Order: sequence, then structure tokens, then C-alpha cells
Amino acid sequence: MSKKTIIEKIKEIISNYGPFGSGEVEQDGGTYSPCVASMGSLVSLAEYFTGDKVEVNIYEPESFSSDAMDTYDLVYEDLKVSTLKEILKLAKGYAEIQEEENA
Repeated sequence: MSKKTIIEKIKEIISNYGPFGSGEVEQDGGTYSPCVASMGSLVSLAEYFTGDKVEVNIYEPESFSSDAMDTYDLVYEDLKVSTLKEILKLAKGYAEIQEEENA
């Protein structure tokens, strides 16, 4: 699947069900946020998804704090295909939850 197709599918789900956070979707027995980048002891996680951007939070896992050190936004086109596939998986999970709640 091409990068463009993945992005279109993500945006379509968000258009139908609204923006969502990774913490709203349980996958494989827990929640997770796709990794955007890591450098040294810092990790950047994609955690909130809207129709036009992704909110990325930076953490220092070794500090044992659940608070983000910083936040920035990226457009979907700036993400790797592997990260986009993880976001699409979350978006599909979010759509399933919304379908169940509205059934």
C-alpha cells in the first residue's frame, strides 16, 4: 500500500469518526503510541490524530515520568510508511470502537 493511500484511509476514518488519541484504542491487550523517532534517551511518540496533523510528544522513558517533555505537530506526509501503517491500525481500531458504541 502506498504512503498516499495509507494517509487517505487514515483521514477518511478521522473524517467519519473525529480526531482521536492513541490512548483511546486498545490493541493487543493494551494501548500504545507509534514511535516517530528516538535519539539517545529521548523518544517521540505519535499520540493524537486529526484530519491534517499528528501531535507528537517527546518523552524520556528513563525518568519514569508519564509527562511529555515537549510536543510538536507533523503532517502525515512527513511520517515514515511504517509509522503510518501503525497509525492506520489504530484508526481502524478507533472506528471499530465507534461503530460498537453507536450500534
